[in-house]
Amino acid sequence: MTKESFIYDELSDFIAKMNPKKVINFKASAANQQKVDALFAKQKEETLSAEEKSELEHYLVINRIIGLAKARAIKITEA
Repeated sequence: MTKESFIYDELSDFIAKMNPKKVINFKASAANQQKVDALFAKQKEETLSAEEKSELEHYLVINRIIGLAKARAIKITEA
């Protein structure tokens, strides 16, 4: 397990335990989702600037953490 994986697991577990039902129901706002969709479209066209690439990479990290938190929150609510 890499250091990144460990911190992602630790952080997602912390988030999931805060309020599992809210974590499960969390969804990005429409404005944020549109921004991410636009970044993915630009990536496909290979026209991302360095700043946009960084922004997309940050989104992917956050998305991974939230996904892990949702999975843990589901396990918590089923226990």
